Amino acid sequence: MAQAESANTTTSPKPSRADRFLARVDAHLSTLSTDGARQSFVASQMRAWKARYAKFVESAGASEPATDVSDPPQAADFLLTITGLQVRARARAVS
Repeated sequence: MAQAESANTTTSPKPSRADRFLARVDAHLSTLSTDGARQSFVASQMRAWKARYAKFVESAGASEPATDVSDPPQAADFLLTITGLQVRARARAVS
């Protein structure tokens, strides 16, 4: 039992697709020099992800290739990404 507990404490779960993407977005946002550029970038990403999500739903998931067949893209990946982008857009609008 102690060995199993030890194994659980040394491994951390893999970040979600949305978390990995949003980390890249945050890194890119820090390189943009103006609030306007950051707002524009986030807005364009939101439009693109909403369009990808619509295609994903219309095609029953066939529009997104599964790079890992044991963990194919799911609707929640899109919704978490879009929500994360919305949070960033609102934070930029307030600041």
